[in-house]
Amino acid sequence: MIARPTRTIIVSILVVAALIFWCLVAFDYGDTVVAGAYRFDGDGVVCSLVLKADHTFAQEFKRGGTTSHATGTWRRIGEGGISFSNGFLPLPGEEVEPDGTSFADIHKTLGFLVTLRIRRYHVLWYGKRTSLTTDTPLGTYDGDEPGTPAVLILHADHSFEQAVTHRGISSHAEGTWSAGPGGEITFSKAFLKVSGEPLSKNESAVADDPRDSNLQITVANTERCTAPNLRKRYLLWQR
Repeated sequence: MIARPTRTIIVSILVVAALIFWCLVAFDYGDTVVAGAYRFDGDGVVCSLVLKADHTFAQEFKRGGTTSHATGTWRRIGEGGISFSNGFLPLPGEEVEPDGTSFADIHKTLGFLVTLRIRRYHVLWYGKRTSLTTDTPLGTYDGDEPGTPAVLILHADHSFEQAVTHRGISSHAEGTWSAGPGGEITFSKAFLKVSGEPLSKNESAVADDPRDSNLQITVANTERCTAPNLRKRYLLWQR
């Protein structure tokens, strides 16, 4: 028989070892963890995605009796993000980046069940031409998207003017903006995206409180309540 103090020590060591092992697994976001087969099933779409170790992907997209296939590349962004090349077929509710790429955030349930949460937003940056910091967002701003000149002017009557040149085609818009209680700015549907197209009925454009003289404008898809998730398949028969 093992004495009670000895059993207590052994149990404590096992608990600590198990906790250390869990931490190593839970905080591992390396390529070997991300690579594998994923599946999305919702909103009339069934999508199968395979992320390969050589940083390429293969995607099958089924909707309404039609099946599409796509291949491309993927790469890690920071600690827990993934970027897909512009061959990726967008999922319902996704907001594609201005350059056509798609982003996903890696999530782990219980520390080891991997899910890719496709982003429903992207961020545009507009820098104020003047260097003076004021308590008002009024003024002229320049977009910073490479190869796509953009100008945004906010007027005191809560109207705005905007010009975007995308692939040599210039688009102009006039709309309205409103300020929220936290200083955030919400633009009307006339706001132009990098493509030169106005917001769709399922999109919004909201800027954080521009206290640093710049506008960080989040273009988000408002069609879905939650982000589309691709769940990793650990068993061949797992749906």
